[in-house]
Amino acid sequence: MITDVYLTADRFPLVRDVGYHRVEGTYAHHDRTLDFDVFFYVVEGNMQVIEEGREFFVQEGEHLFLRKGLHHWGEPFFTPGTSWYWIHFDTPASNVAALNEYEPLQGLGAYFPDHYAYHIRLPKHGSSPWHLSLRQLLDAIIHKFREPEANAMTLVSIEAYALFLQLNKAMLGSRNSGRSDAISKQVMAYLAEHADRPFDSEVLGRHLNLNYSYLSSVFRRETGQSIIEAHTKLRLNKAIELMRGTDLNIAEIGERLGFHNPFYFSRVFKKILGSSPTEYRKRFY
Repeated sequence: MITDVYLTADRFPLVRDVGYHRVEGTYAHHDRTLDFDVFFYVVEGNMQVIEEGREFFVQEGEHLFLRKGLHHWGEPFFTPGTSWYWIHFDTPASNVAALNEYEPLQGLGAYFPDHYAYHIRLPKHGSSPWHLSLRQLLDAIIHKFREPEANAMTLVSIEAYALFLQLNKAMLGSRNSGRSDAISKQVMAYLAEHADRPFDSEVLGRHLNLNYSYLSSVFRRETGQSIIEAHTKLRLNKAIELMRGTDLNIAEIGERLGFHNPFYFSRVFKKILGSSPTEYRKRFY
């Protein structure tokens, strides 16, 4: 059963309600099934929540996401004096399974069609050093929620989305510190430095002193793309920079990047970006 809450990169969640609560005596979480997702952040004390039979004890400084449509409840285990923030929100309807699970690669500055075609799995439960700033951010969201102003709910939803993205980054950042992640970053750094020339797998392997097949496997597992795909996009980034900043024609730009056949350069460009270099250049002005 899927209990994680997912966002998509192209649409923000719509906040229904946001607030803060404190209990002085014994308290049990409501027994209910909601048609929206829930975010909790415990400031003091602790709370117990059971979601479809899975028990969570949320301690001070920890958060929890509850998925809409799942039955959740609690027993009277709240510590007196427990306080928490909550955000109730609707996630955009989409076929999450059809979207990429990987974010666009860092360093791809130009727009590519798949930049927003991915989903974001929010960290179900836990904490990180970044959580120390959550209370101030949530107070600001509540203040905006209660203040009558134009576009208030949209602004609240955007700020909640930003908070969730930062939370996701903080939690994943503490986990993605292993060897595979480090290797992928080294590969990307090399590709970015050599984006103005054709790719050579043997040179990359020697540079990192690792077998290329191993590098390729690790990179795809970490990024969802092949090394050659990433290198091609970085080369096209360079091409777009030259289109914007020089008067070089398309053939000259391709030549500078190691595409000695202008027709091949145009074909690769259109395959990745959906239009020819000439058509793409016309959009700048």
